[in-house]
Amino acid sequence: MRIGSDKRVLFYGIGNVGREDDGLGIYFIDVLEKINLSPNIKLQSNYQLNIEDALEISNYDLVIFIDATQSPEAKTPCEFLELQSSSEISFTTHAMSMESVLGLCEQLYNKKPKSYLLAIPGYEWGINNQLSTRAKSNLMESINVIQNLMKG
Repeated sequence: MRIGSDKRVLFYGIGNVGREDDGLGIYFIDVLEKINLSPNIKLQSNYQLNIEDALEISNYDLVIFIDATQSPEAKTPCEFLELQSSSEISFTTHAMSMESVLGLCEQLYNKKPKSYLLAIPGYEWGINNQLSTRAKSNLMESINVIQNLMKG
């Protein structure tokens, strides 16, 4: 995958910075905000996805969601997983899945941006507003991966 300057790109970090490594998606966006990015690249972060995000992502050609993963099979420092919209739009009173937001975007706005999850392994999930040492390492290496994809 290449992140070129010819497409409108949204990086969307998800997580809870008060739950240690669960905040990886938010911290990822914080780091990108300090980098001089192409004007076609936009950054957003939130605790969780909501119905309103379908409208936001409809404005982009490429959407990369960034979130922590607890999967023991997760590759380090990160793994790209292609996402498909879900025809079943489901949500709780608090959040929607990435696939449901993509499905809603397709149904309401007739838009289907290419979408990926950048899954970054986390290790600690307690109540604390700091990343574990291993998660910090994965975060910084993941930033390098993205920067290399932006270079071509």
